[in-house]
Amino acid sequence: MKRLFCMLAVVTLVLGASFMASAISIEGDASYLIGLGQDKGQGFAVHGKAELFNDIFADAAFSAISFKGAGDGEKGLSDTLFTVGGLYRVANEEDLQIFVGGGYAMLTHKHSGEDDESGSGVFGKFGFKLIPADKLSLVADVAYAPKFKLSAGSENLTTARATISYEVLENILVQGTIKHYRVSNSDVTSGILVGGGVSFTF
Repeated sequence: MKRLFCMLAVVTLVLGASFMASAISIEGDASYLIGLGQDKGQGFAVHGKAELFNDIFADAAFSAISFKGAGDGEKGLSDTLFTVGGLYRVANEEDLQIFVGGGYAMLTHKHSGEDDESGSGVFGKFGFKLIPADKLSLVADVAYAPKFKLSAGSENLTTARATISYEVLENILVQGTIKHYRVSNSDVTSGILVGGGVSFTF
């Protein structure tokens, strides 16, 4: 599974680079995240979206989150989540864009001192981009994989995020992000992750 994950990641990067060279527009963001409440997770997340044809986008995201051990200060669990897919812009107004699409998700859940769990599945996605004021934008999306195969079972995977950005330089924005993911009937959950970083548009 690890080899498959690496191969898919490399292929996606190569194809993504070739597509983006001729893309109409490109958007991306990178965030450092920490967990709220009892889930003491921390890590980073990156998202990218490229308009390949009018209203058709390639979409990808990667996050790596680690969690502290229970009360001993040692490292406990860690998750890596990679999604790749496509989006179709169903509405394109001056201050609002709406997207629907889907793709493929791959997750690795690492236990301290135990075998890793890996999962994958096809998901559907809904998202929007809202521009409530000049230089200010809000991007939010939710994805759902109804038959996410984790180890021996088939569960469902839900991911969600919201990012608010403010343009400080031309095409460069500072942003704050809220992110969450979970797999049903398992201990795979990020809790609520919050953080910030930078965004760009071209």
